[in-house]
Amino acid sequence: MYKIEFIPTGHIFSLPDDSAKELKSKYPAEYKILEKNGKKFRDRIKKQEKIQNDKSILSKILDKGGEQ
Repeated sequence: MYKIEFIPTGHIFSLPDDSAKELKSKYPAEYKILEKNGKKFRDRIKKQEKIQNDKSILSKILDKGGEQ
């Protein structure tokens, strides 16, 4: 059994191995593994990079630092 946390809401679930691995593989940034078979587990979450929208007016008006 795995104990996983759904990060956006903070809810904690105890799930069978197959279900927990499937959720973690499909949505790696939304779930965090807390325990594996009753033992604490340190799960590292990759930070998502912000996608810049080139059609947005914001990207056209902001100064991008070193560009001249």
